[in-house]
Amino acid sequence: MQIVLVIGRFIFLGLVYLLFFRFLTALLADLRERGIMVRSGQEFGRLEVLTGADLLPKGRILRIDSKGLRIGRGKNNDIVLPDHFASIEHALFRQQKGVTMLEDLGSTNGTWVNGERIHSPVQLVAGDYVKIGSVTFQYSRWEDESSKFQ
Repeated sequence: MQIVLVIGRFIFLGLVYLLFFRFLTALLADLRERGIMVRSGQEFGRLEVLTGADLLPKGRILRIDSKGLRIGRGKNNDIVLPDHFASIEHALFRQQKGVTMLEDLGSTNGTWVNGERIHSPVQLVAGDYVKIGSVTFQYSRWEDESSKFQ
């Protein structure tokens, strides 16, 4: 009879510790989501050109940092696309609480993610394909290792 009580106490203690561990992981995830607790190296987005134009060759890497990245045909963009199918101000990539958001800026031919035209801001995940004009990018993540040493 005593062995059953001892085993029951161990099971009860295990469940209490499991509940406490689950509470802590949920609390940490919530703090990271709200931007209160940040990881040591900040992760940002990057775009690799899969099908490019003359001034944007295949294989070129574009980094999306905390300032964001504006793409279009106009001179005031961060990346100028020499493409007649791109609008003057076509799309905006921005970092928001550790994730990369893509927003179409009212372009004529649209911004496409994984073959679907977007009409509102979209959160990008690694492996997504983004098409702006006739240029196709693949989105992935990169870690800014310089922020670790500041």
